Amino acid sequence: MIASNTRHAAARIALSVLWLALLGAGASIAGPVTSLPDPERGKELAQRLCSNCHLVTGEQEHAVADVPSFHEIANMEGQTAGAIMGKIVIPKHPMPVIPITKSELNDLAAYIMTLKDPQ
Repeated sequence: MIASNTRHAAARIALSVLWLALLGAGASIAGPVTSLPDPERGKELAQRLCSNCHLVTGEQEHAVADVPSFHEIANMEGQTAGAIMGKIVIPKHPMPVIPITKSELNDLAAYIMTLKDPQ
């Protein structure tokens, strides 16, 4: 009985080591995982989710009259990515609640901040 338990334990350990090795190999194939915001992805999101009301790029031709452009938002005094994210998560009327993930929110705020004029 002890030999059987020892074999089962050894088999579980071997499978665990194999599983961890496979996970490690998969991570190295997929490349490094980063949590840095991606402004390019943010721009794509902005064009898809925000352009009905805001001017999100210089190429865009139409927006709602009294809604600030992303350039204006980026250049508000003391503006930060965190403040932008807060206003998206808890919007003031008439801005709608936008279904967006935390990663997308970071990307969108990063894009808006790229529009800030150099000091």
